[in-house]
Amino acid sequence: MERELTVTEVEKGNLAEQLPPINRISDSKLRDLVLEVWATLLRESAYHDINEAPNFTSELMGDDDETLVRHTNTVVKMSEAVAREFQQAYGINLNHDTLLAGAILHDVDKLLLYGRQGDSVELTELGRKVSHGEYGALVAEQAGLPQEVVNIIASHSPTQRKTLPASIEAVIVGCCDEATFQSYRLMTGKGLWMKP
Repeated sequence: MERELTVTEVEKGNLAEQLPPINRISDSKLRDLVLEVWATLLRESAYHDINEAPNFTSELMGDDDETLVRHTNTVVKMSEAVAREFQQAYGINLNHDTLLAGAILHDVDKLLLYGRQGDSVELTELGRKVSHGEYGALVAEQAGLPQEVVNIIASHSPTQRKTLPASIEAVIVGCCDEATFQSYRLMTGKGLWMKP
């Protein structure tokens, strides 16, 4: 039995405006499930607007205020570009909808794992209990997203993953996420991040 979606038309509109790549998911059922996961976690979070959600904890980036929305949109665009080049170079077909859904959802659990405390961004109680990617993958699986998308979310973080990438799409999203993160650190003068 299929789970009934709870995302409202207003939520769909707001999310699609802030995360425009959602509109490029051709499978309407998959698109609705991606919207459902974002809407569900946003409702459970302390944020009223996804633009308020930070992308980093203060421990990782100091007082930098990179947003989850800008990071997500950047990773999606990079993933699409890399996938396009890979397909052209090697003459293979990748699942564009899977790639898009996974890239759009790769960091969605940060809505609940990171919380603002005054001027600081810290791990929430949940964030201290679960690894980044693990909770997002669980919510995506419970919502009924395909395992290929769940794997992208669970495996994207090279520092926190407990699951290995199971597809080319998962490898691409993970590499684009890390490239964005490390490049952003260099751009802001933080230097490359190395796991302690």
